[in-house]
Amino acid sequence: MATIKIEPENIEVNVPKGLPLIKALWQAGLAVETPCGGFGICGKCRIRFTEGHIPEPNAEDLRHLLKFELQDGWRLICRHKVEGDSVIFIPEDSRPSIAQILTTAVERETNLKPAVKRFVVKVPEASTSDERSQVQRLLDSLKQNQNLTLPPSSIPLSVIRSLPNLFRLTREVCVTLHVDENNQTRFLSVEPAGEIARPPLGMAFDIGTTTLVGYLLNLETGEEIAHSARLNPQVQFGDDVVSRLCFAMSQPNGLRQLQQAVVRGMNEIIADCCQEASVKPTEIYELLCVGNTAMLHLLLGVSPEPIAFAPYVPVFNDSVTVEGWRLGLKVHPNGLVTTLPCVAGYIGSDTVAVVLAHLHEPDGEPVVALDIGTNGEIVVRNQGQYWCASAAAGPAFEGGRIYQGMRAERGAIAQVSVERSDNKAWLVVSTLGGSLPKGICGSGLIDAVAALLEIGILDESGRIKDNLPEWSERILSLNGQKVFQLVAPQLSERNEGIVLSQRDVRELQLAKGSIRAVTEVLLKVSNLSWKNVSKVIVAGAFGIFVNLESAKRIGLLPQLPKSQFAIVGNAAGAGAKLALKSVTERKRAAEIAKKMNHVPMTGNLDYQEALMEFIVFP
Repeated sequence: MATIKIEPENIEVNVPKGLPLIKALWQAGLAVETPCGGFGICGKCRIRFTEGHIPEPNAEDLRHLLKFELQDGWRLICRHKVEGDSVIFIPEDSRPSIAQILTTAVERETNLKPAVKRFVVKVPEASTSDERSQVQRLLDSLKQNQNLTLPPSSIPLSVIRSLPNLFRLTREVCVTLHVDENNQTRFLSVEPAGEIARPPLGMAFDIGTTTLVGYLLNLETGEEIAHSARLNPQVQFGDDVVSRLCFAMSQPNGLRQLQQAVVRGMNEIIADCCQEASVKPTEIYELLCVGNTAMLHLLLGVSPEPIAFAPYVPVFNDSVTVEGWRLGLKVHPNGLVTTLPCVAGYIGSDTVAVVLAHLHEPDGEPVVALDIGTNGEIVVRNQGQYWCASAAAGPAFEGGRIYQGMRAERGAIAQVSVERSDNKAWLVVSTLGGSLPKGICGSGLIDAVAALLEIGILDESGRIKDNLPEWSERILSLNGQKVFQLVAPQLSERNEGIVLSQRDVRELQLAKGSIRAVTEVLLKVSNLSWKNVSKVIVAGAFGIFVNLESAKRIGLLPQLPKSQFAIVGNAAGAGAKLALKSVTERKRAAEIAKKMNHVPMTGNLDYQEALMEFIVFP
């Protein structure tokens, strides 16, 4: 055994020698950034050994850390095991965090018809002339008063067990039912009518790869009464879907750890919302969840392995309803979790929710919808049909796989602009929170590349140019590759300043080229050109926080007038709320999912040709 002391928390944990160091931290209840899933690729999980046993640097340490950092005890935690008693320091930069989480959205109205319904019924007493069971008298009363014919099998055991005490107290009871879009009915609770003071509640969840957002709704009025958001706790196992699939398949108990992590985050959001609204979690009767296909598999504890390998076919696509307690969710004991249907292995119910919120009329005008985040999904609607595909964009738009990339948190460069005066140009950077720069997030990355194209630092191929006398002091070599220094060391929190590397530019080119190439393929198969597209819907945080002009400058978005772009916010969350409010909308979502034509990009020659065209800058 060995003792690991963790600073600045001053936490000690005793663990077996040979245990991966990152697992020792998990046992202590702490997380460290591992965007690549712990494979030593990203170099973001930096910790410092301050006392005790300091492991020798390995190949990954040497590749990602500077010489003076290695001498000072810095290592990548994901590549080391516990070898002896140690004191380690975890800097703020290595901890998962995020400042900007999008919760607002453009929404549409719908007629309120929730799945959760309440009825007050009077149940007659038993007598020698009426020997019906308590269950049967309850069901007969519902039929007589509400014209509902339900089988005994619709009543869960917990409700059956409550009936003897309940009927001793009262004959007038409040019955809460869940009636889905196919009229399948389940009892949720039977309580004394006089004790029901508040309406039933529900929550809509957008389960993103990076973030979780939950909305608490009054199911009698449809009013949103609270919302909360946070980083998806699964990020400690990898920033993107592929990293988490690898973790689930390669680690003992990996799937369970991922499932418990997302449920922990959801329970925290439930608690936050209930505290804000002064209600109890037991008043929540249904959670309506949307997310990409892999996230829903992980939420339900279903192995995502089939999604990881060709032909990338998921275990399930249809809507699933399951008791919340089975997943560990802290809501009403009989509360249910319902997921909207998915389309394919990499087109999930979050994309269906975007279409439900903004493209629900198939015969509407030709529209392109993009939801760009950790994953990129594109939908094209034309002449009553939908075409969709996912883009292998990677996490570059959220700062992943970028040398000094970070999420949208305090200190992240979020904006870069070019200022000119007297035939001179210079760069102006803005950080979130107004603090000294310590890295660059996705919006800043797009701005920075657009700015470097504008002032001639980058050519169309994405190469950082040489022989630019006016910028020579800022074109440097770092760790064997060419970089452009955006911010000098003395004006930042990093010893090397804030730099954009040649590899960073290539990562962005791959990401933006993939998204644009997928979009072009979908336009082709739907017989559309950009001149025929009436609107480009940009969903998600990308549309809110990214400068559209910069996105057009790098070729990610087409050169269309600003008036043709509609920024709609968290459209997936808006679609989830619609489905929570109305079973009619759920039925519509199921119909939409069946109408969506998935266009695979693997082996698609049109995609490969378009990628070669759009990987360069315009």
